[in-house]
Amino acid sequence: MNATTTRFLTRCTLWMGALFAATSLYAGPAEDFAQADAALASGDLPTGMSLMRKAANQNHAKAQARLGDLLRSAGSEADAVAMYRKSAEQGEAAGEFGLGRALADGAGVPKDAAQALEWYRKAEAKNYAPALDALARAYRTGTLGLPRDLEQAKKYDERVRALTAQANAQGARK
Repeated sequence: MNATTTRFLTRCTLWMGALFAATSLYAGPAEDFAQADAALASGDLPTGMSLMRKAANQNHAKAQARLGDLLRSAGSEADAVAMYRKSAEQGEAAGEFGLGRALADGAGVPKDAAQALEWYRKAEAKNYAPALDALARAYRTGTLGLPRDLEQAKKYDERVRALTAQANAQGARK
């Protein structure tokens, strides 16, 4: 091997190493979401919001739903609805529930009980506990176009309890 070939191979190796290092430093949307969640849990709202928005902008459906929750809590209801809709359109149960809740409350969108019920039902099909709880309340009160039916409400409450117990058991095993 001559000196020119050796220099060429050395440069290629260095460039490949630099390229590998640069790509391994990049955190994808799932990592951004996890870091955002940790930052929010520790009380670092600016970092959490920044990372959550970064993941949401990369079409991470869970990040979009969570950002929707944060925006709604901050009073930016129209922006929250936009995030919920993006998440829901990807089939994320949290986004479906968030959009349903916004429609049920008329928060950031005109109130629409029929559409709210439709989005709650989509999240229900995924056993999303908050949607089941919302449906139980709707049956208890006879809202969202549903009849007042305490037996149905009780069935939904039982499903929520079962899901909660299952989640607690899984958490205890970790």
